[in-house]
Amino acid sequence: MYFDSVVQPEHEGWLLLDSLCKRFTYHSRELWGEKLSGGFVTVNGAVASLETMVHRGDKVVYHVANYSEPEVPTDFKVVFEDDEFMLVAKPAGVPVHHTGHIFYNTFTAIVRRGTDYETATPMHRLDRDTGGLMLFAKYAESAARFQKNLDRILLQKFYVAVVRGDFGVADSLPDACSGVVAYDRDSCVVDCTMPLREDPADRLRLRMHHFADGKPCHTRFRKMGVGELSQPVAGESKYSVVEAELLTGRKHQIRAHLAELGFPILGDRLYSFDGIYYEKMSRSWFRDPSVDNSEAGLSAEDLAALGGRSQMLYAYKVKIQLPYWKEARIFECSEYPEEMAELVKKAK
Repeated sequence: MYFDSVVQPEHEGWLLLDSLCKRFTYHSRELWGEKLSGGFVTVNGAVASLETMVHRGDKVVYHVANYSEPEVPTDFKVVFEDDEFMLVAKPAGVPVHHTGHIFYNTFTAIVRRGTDYETATPMHRLDRDTGGLMLFAKYAESAARFQKNLDRILLQKFYVAVVRGDFGVADSLPDACSGVVAYDRDSCVVDCTMPLREDPADRLRLRMHHFADGKPCHTRFRKMGVGELSQPVAGESKYSVVEAELLTGRKHQIRAHLAELGFPILGDRLYSFDGIYYEKMSRSWFRDPSVDNSEAGLSAEDLAALGGRSQMLYAYKVKIQLPYWKEARIFECSEYPEEMAELVKKAK
């Protein structure tokens, strides 16, 4: 496998090693040095070394022997763009940044290759299994200029989730959430300010849980509709379509809040059924990294138990105010995964 790139103007006269480390952070400086010493990188067709200097426009090719990556969806949709920014719809199932098994087909790399903006930079992130709208700066300079004031640009973020059960029924909200949940029966709105953090005692350390000393979190949920499942999930025949407004941006915030409220997202391996399907999937990844996907190691019965082949959470709407606009604009996209789209359509 060969990966090629072109040296950018700002790297004129740099050591190739410095340029590689700056642009391609999936390898450490030490490992890039080993690749150069081993003759795995060329510049304009000539084998490079640790002393190689590069100039703007030079073609750099990196050879990776016996390379393979898990397949991920590579389609995306540009919903809006101007001279500096793009609003892009990410498919579920692809990581935004590199993982232990994926560094070529990250969503950032896919957007860069698919748009010819080689330094396109995501201004925020979505979990691998969450699809939806993401704001990209077309150039690294734009990202650096606006990243610190992102809250003045990305004003509101809304998600659609399909959850198990009839969401927001007052007597179904757990007593443990007293004081951090406000329920408005008339508008079907649940305001959740439940603080979250990881639990060192959890066998799945990446999960977030409700703790009084957790990080402040605020999600506003609104029930959009209810439907009947063709096959009950955990004995529950109803499902709800819920809008979630993310008022803070913590790790797994929407998923963790919904799980703590008793309404886990359909298809969520980590926060449903105490994570047993996440563990089963992870064991499969460990045995064979080439099948690193959301269905790895899971049977048809497992997927039916989860309620879906993929996690039913989608970032469908954003309100943006770029510095050079007179007024904020709202953008929507509903490119839901097929199973999710069907349930959203059926809910009333």
